[in-house]
Amino acid sequence: MFNQILTLASIVSTASVVRAVIIDSAFLENDFSKIGSQKDIYQYLYGNAPHFSYPVNNSIPLDIPETCELVQVHLYARHGERYPTSGSTANGINAIWYKFGNYTSSFNGSLAFLNEEYQYPFANSSNYGLLTTPANVANPYNPLLGSITGTTEGLEFLERYSEILYKHQNFTAWTSNSLRVHDTAEYFIEALGDKFKVNLQTITEDPSQGANTLTPINGCPNWNESASKAIMAKYDQTFLTDISKRLNTENPGLNLTKTDALNMFNWCGFEINVRGYSEICDVFTIDELIKYGYYGDLLTYYDEFIGNPLANAVGSVPVNATLTLLNTPEDKLDQQVFLSFTHDTNILNYAAALGIFTDSPALYPESIDWITDFHRSWIVPQGARIQTQKYNCKSSNGTSSSYVRFIVNDVVKPLTNCSSGPGFSCSLPDYNKFVEDRFKDVDFYSQCGVSKVSNITELSFYWDYKTHDYNAPCEI
Repeated sequence: MFNQILTLASIVSTASVVRAVIIDSAFLENDFSKIGSQKDIYQYLYGNAPHFSYPVNNSIPLDIPETCELVQVHLYARHGERYPTSGSTANGINAIWYKFGNYTSSFNGSLAFLNEEYQYPFANSSNYGLLTTPANVANPYNPLLGSITGTTEGLEFLERYSEILYKHQNFTAWTSNSLRVHDTAEYFIEALGDKFKVNLQTITEDPSQGANTLTPINGCPNWNESASKAIMAKYDQTFLTDISKRLNTENPGLNLTKTDALNMFNWCGFEINVRGYSEICDVFTIDELIKYGYYGDLLTYYDEFIGNPLANAVGSVPVNATLTLLNTPEDKLDQQVFLSFTHDTNILNYAAALGIFTDSPALYPESIDWITDFHRSWIVPQGARIQTQKYNCKSSNGTSSSYVRFIVNDVVKPLTNCSSGPGFSCSLPDYNKFVEDRFKDVDFYSQCGVSKVSNITELSFYWDYKTHDYNAPCEI
């Protein structure tokens, strides 16, 4: 029944804007059967492809354990599917398209589809960085659009947490001022229905916001954005050369480079977001996809995750703020559901500071790590979400204790050495100690050099939203 509701919601959300766009009949005739057919490769595409649930399910029920009552839930979510951003990502894809457009012979091999009436999905630069919606794609019936992911996520959240949601039908939610993030939040909130009045506050991503932000990495001038450089130089990237050589052999004179081959993976992922599938993805062998997947894991581990020495400091900002709320008695809170929307990098920093996906040994470039549970695309696909549950449970003697656990992309992710509570949760006192130990030598403001850009030392929007109206203008 719930799947029928989601399908209906998708159709309704699409139907409201179909009359405003020109529908290309070729998409409806030829593309619809292919939509979603490449789901098996999403896990290799650096988190650029559509949302999927965490693929290793430990079978722990998502339901709150019996004898327990959910008293708080926190959502930390990434925006839904989008177009490539302007700059290096879009430029890299466009450079390949330029070579294709200037090729004077017929295409052969896996590029033969370009001989047909192929429609380049990134021709309109005004779409760069935007959430994919029925209004900005050629096929508005694509169910993998970012707008539908936002709607679906909201409906799923309502189904799972309706009881606690209805305790406070008027509440506040928060989003960064990135337009795609803000739009995702709006689709999510709209899906909750008109019984809820949600005050969506928009917080600037500007570095001057310091710690009072959903994007604390922006306020960290000391962050090394290329911490992975030495590591990546050791990783065997001949698979990229193999791709370009193969395509150039099939199409003499095309002159694709190793860099072009790398950028084709971006083309593949983002085209799926726009069209629902991509013929460019068929260029790659499964071996090449796996090697690219690990390429992305390495890059992320050292640039955005615990391989970067400041990841804990940056991630400590949302972790500490959430911990403060978890330690606040519910009768002292105006709401018990906290919705926050941001980007993949911020979620990765948050997960690093939480200590989830950090148990495996560090990733190394000499060979693919087949054991690790750290995979960028598994943690932050488009529409990624981490939920924090706090529930109170009664013991046989009538006393009540509080517990905390985390759900990552629809799968319960217990904390190592802190999962002995009901539903493999961590008792709140133990979780306090867990965080204290992780942040013993961590100080976001001093380690990040925040004073260079801001004098704001702590996150406060979860508490001062009644007296401070956060309404930053949206930016792409």
